[in-house]
Amino acid sequence: MNTGISAHTTVTELVDIWLKQLRAQGRLENTTINEYERVLRKLVVPGLGDFHLHELTTERIDTLLAELATQSVNRQRKAKVVIGAMLDVAALCGAVATNPVRGSMSVRRPKPETRELTLAELESVRKAVNAWMGKERPGPKASSDMADVIDLMVATGLRIGEVLALRWSDVDLDAGRLAISGTVKTESGKGTYRKTLANTRTVVLAEFAVGLLERRRHLVPDNANDAVLPTRNGTWHQVNNVERRWRQIRSEAGLEWLTPHDFRHNARREA
Repeated sequence: MNTGISAHTTVTELVDIWLKQLRAQGRLENTTINEYERVLRKLVVPGLGDFHLHELTTERIDTLLAELATQSVNRQRKAKVVIGAMLDVAALCGAVATNPVRGSMSVRRPKPETRELTLAELESVRKAVNAWMGKERPGPKASSDMADVIDLMVATGLRIGEVLALRWSDVDLDAGRLAISGTVKTESGKGTYRKTLANTRTVVLAEFAVGLLERRRHLVPDNANDAVLPTRNGTWHQVNNVERRWRQIRSEAGLEWLTPHDFRHNARREA
């Protein structure tokens, strides 16, 4: 099968061919392919895009990775993983004798440090969220759901997308339990939607989380999605919007060290 990939193909041309192949194969989610494209076009193409495949060497790959390391280890790691996968295809086509990424510098992702938050720190987080929500700012009024999203993460250990995907049909307030069966995804051309997880699991709720959900049950209008945390229009919140709002909150409150993973790490603490 003629893939159009040869030793004289440029890296930019290979990016276009590879992404087109991935989308045609349909084995990966669009969100994954879109992330590959973002990494390649923003991190790889500016440094290597004009090189032909026969010009790629491990030294050139190392130069790119070393430059990305000065920006962020996360960027360096993502670039190495994605360009490595792409050049595996070039190697299979015979466009490169061996994949030059495979002998490049190792990238070590630092293990995130997590610790148990104190009750005082959790209270500081709530005050920071409330202060942020109460600020006058241009544009639409800030979402009032941020405090509940964070409290539910602390109470359950769920990821942001799983919290946003909660439906009232998943909630058993009498038993104090949640059925975790979905997560929220956003894709170009498809919008924001709820994806059903392969396996459903059950989470036992702390008393304060039961009270939070009882309050929301009385205050939140019915919506077509049966969402516990709907937008004003009754649609699903986007994960990246919640992440962006949290970055704003923690920056304004001097809580840069605190990530959503830290909330999950403190799951099931009474607050």
